[in-house]
Amino acid sequence: MAVLTVRRIRRLGVLDLSVLDEVGTDPRATLPSLAIAGGSMLMLGVGGWLWWIASGLGDSRTVLIKSVLIGSLFSLALWLAWLLVVYIVLHRLTDVTINVERLVRAAGMASAPLALGLLMAVPMISFGVGLVAVGTWALTTQAAIERATGRPVVIANAAGFAVWAIAMSLLATSTNQIAPGPFLAESIWDAVTTFDYAEVALGS
Repeated sequence: MAVLTVRRIRRLGVLDLSVLDEVGTDPRATLPSLAIAGGSMLMLGVGGWLWWIASGLGDSRTVLIKSVLIGSLFSLALWLAWLLVVYIVLHRLTDVTINVERLVRAAGMASAPLALGLLMAVPMISFGVGLVAVGTWALTTQAAIERATGRPVVIANAAGFAVWAIAMSLLATSTNQIAPGPFLAESIWDAVTTFDYAEVALGS
């Protein structure tokens, strides 16, 4: 099964989206698909952490624990919430029964592009790479939803993605970097704006 999973990832890498149909209808692919989702989110977190170190921001051990480990777990949980939102929206808009396991399997495989986040370790292009990884993931998830449900409803995926992205942004603060990949930049922005506000307050 491991060899088959690797082959499927390679096919997805060359934009063979038929692999999403194949995975969705294969009951054996449930655990591998969940593993792909979790592993890809972990790699996104590692990429963000390597960017943090390369930027000389310090406290790398704390960020490793918060962003990579805890952040990846939050990301995985919120991804499931994303799929739940998709299910609810599609059910309301189309009033059809959706095979949840098929949706999870296809969406899990569609999470593979997040592994590109590991390239955030490359200086100068780190943030852009992180955005590309997340953006590509959203697009492949849309393809997975369409193939798993037979309903090309963009609003369902957009709503689910919004829940994931907004929650990730809220988890990244100046004191708690509990968010993986490019969301670490949110914690720096929060620290900068908080500092500026303090300066203004003291000056007045």
